[in-house]
Amino acid sequence: MAIEKETLKAMIRDFHGFDISDEELDLVKPALDNYLAQVEKLRELDLSSVMSSRLLRAKEGGEL
Repeated sequence: MAIEKETLKAMIRDFHGFDISDEELDLVKPALDNYLAQVEKLRELDLSSVMSSRLLRAKEGGEL
């Protein structure tokens, strides 16, 4: 899922980011595209059999 240059510029502007030239954006864009590809892979993981860590609690007091 690639993001268009104009979309990136609008996001940077909306979040009050640094001004960035087209050349600088070209340097950052491959890393961002790679990051988004990795996020898409994570979305495809079947985690239905993995217990949520929010359900686990550490035993307090240092005793097992």
